[in-house]
Amino acid sequence: MKKLLVIGLALMLSGCGGGYDSLPPQVSDGNGGTIGAGGTIGSGGSKDDGNWKYGSVSNAEGVFSLTARIDATNTYTVPQFPNLNQRSWIELEKRKMAVGTISKRFTIFAPEDVECTPGCQIRIKFNGGISSYNFLQRVDGVLSPANDQISTELFDKATRSNSATVYLPIVGLSDEVESEFNLKGYDKDKMTFTDE
Repeated sequence: MKKLLVIGLALMLSGCGGGYDSLPPQVSDGNGGTIGAGGTIGSGGSKDDGNWKYGSVSNAEGVFSLTARIDATNTYTVPQFPNLNQRSWIELEKRKMAVGTISKRFTIFAPEDVECTPGCQIRIKFNGGISSYNFLQRVDGVLSPANDQISTELFDKATRSNSATVYLPIVGLSDEVESEFNLKGYDKDKMTFTDE
């Protein structure tokens, strides 16, 4: 009788549906979590890729600005608040300009004041090769290349490199902060205009 009861319950439960067997299978998202099957895993799906975040701005004529942001993989201690850590980030922007041209912008956000008033040399290492570039700090902690040519060069290097280290002279710190970036996995398609 017990066997019949167990078999009956098993048949009843299997006929109900709606249980866990109807959920989509789970797949790794590459960061220790999971997503349902059919979802996408970032831009390429490799767990070694950097954590790129993409955005766009549009108006009545369509998308005119595309952005990609990448955060540093490490933090630094804020001089005034030793218990507080900050993380710098890089933002890339492509913007449609007049007469069909597209500008490329490269900006470093330090979120602390940098010894760069109004301008300074910032050293950046891409894939092991280090160079100094002229930057301006018009707003505390926001560094922009001194001209469009440097901005375009840095944009292109960031999108073609696997790693970067930005050496930031943070006000109040005796040593430069080495902000390290994992640039792998940059998705060129998300940073290309449809009519480009």
